[in-house]
Amino acid sequence: MTPEASSRREELIAGALTDDLSDAEWEELNDARTADPSIDVEIAELRVIAKRLDGRSLTWREENPSRDLEERIRAATSQTEPYKDNK
Repeated sequence: MTPEASSRREELIAGALTDDLSDAEWEELNDARTADPSIDVEIAELRVIAKRLDGRSLTWREENPSRDLEERIRAATSQTEPYKDNK
């Protein structure tokens, strides 16, 4: 499976789990499921996990990373130049 096909498969599975697919995407997912029945297994497993997590009353916390995190990452990756986003 190509990286693009794998990524699309993951997008469709995520969309199915969140019920966030267009009609065309549901059709694409159904075609993929026919070709690869393991998709149904993966969706079922992920639904079980999501249900278990939902019952735990977990909350998301945003925390600021420590000040030295960037320096530790650079040291670990031998990167010396600061990251520049060229977008």
